[in-house]
Amino acid sequence: MESAGAERVTRLQTNYLQSHEMNEKRKKKRRQGLIRRLVAFLVVFAIACTFMISSLLSQSHHLSQALETKAGLQKQLTQSKQQAGELKKRIQLLHNKKYIGEIARRDYLLSNKGEIIFSKPDHNKD
Repeated sequence: MESAGAERVTRLQTNYLQSHEMNEKRKKKRRQGLIRRLVAFLVVFAIACTFMISSLLSQSHHLSQALETKAGLQKQLTQSKQQAGELKKRIQLLHNKKYIGEIARRDYLLSNKGEIIFSKPDHNKD
């Protein structure tokens, strides 16, 4: 016979208990499925966020480089415009015969009739 302290309990197999157990198993599976879906969604969301943040940082870097290039080109453009203005003035002066005569006398030591040219030695050409 059995010991006095140990009792055997038989489980009742009624329709209510069976349906209750099945409902508990379904709830447990649904909960596990929900957790798996949430984890999968979280992983996909994290990957998407990482991709978007890296794209944002990359684009901001390219934008800053483009702005620096633009500033440099703007500066170069203003210098080119100034140089073009100076060259236009020089072209206008070169159409003037008096100016051409001054340059010829200064650079090539040419003179008009009756002029004497005195040249100073350049101390800068040492």
